[in-house]
Amino acid sequence: MKNILTTLLIIFFFINKAYSDITEKIVNNLKNTENYKFKFTQIINEKKETGNCILVFNRKINCKYDNLGKMLVSDGKNLIIRNNNSNIPNFYKLEDTTFYKLLDKKYLIDKLKENRLQKNNNKIFIELNYQNVGLKVFFDKEKLHLKGWSTIDIYNNTVLTEIDVQEVNKIIDESLFNLKKFN
Repeated sequence: MKNILTTLLIIFFFINKAYSDITEKIVNNLKNTENYKFKFTQIINEKKETGNCILVFNRKINCKYDNLGKMLVSDGKNLIIRNNNSNIPNFYKLEDTTFYKLLDKKYLIDKLKENRLQKNNNKIFIELNYQNVGLKVFFDKEKLHLKGWSTIDIYNNTVLTEIDVQEVNKIIDESLFNLKKFN
């Protein structure tokens, strides 16, 4: 019995050490990352949408959806979503959305340091909660970048966004986040 307990403790120690190491690597990578350019696949109620985004870790994002004419843009304080069926965009205060925390590098780093990464179906992630809305943030265990997120939207739909980072720390044109062009 003592040998079994010792073996289990050793296994537990190595598993915790492995997750601690990858957490530290992800934190260090995030500290050195200012922006991502990525392709995404978003699934809402089995409806799949794809597109490209530029994310800057000061709460800015600009996404253009393929074949839909839809776009999503944040200037760090506000978020707009414009659909192809309307020229009038929907405006939101960014702090009222989960993007407020998802696009905040310091928040992600702090939460990674506080919480343990979890593993399920070969994905590593951290579970967060912002304004009583759950948010799972996925990480790529080889490249150590964001890999996507899962949350519930304002219509109570599960939204899964998977991303494929194409470029890191490129020079970004700040006019991409200018919401005045949507007024």
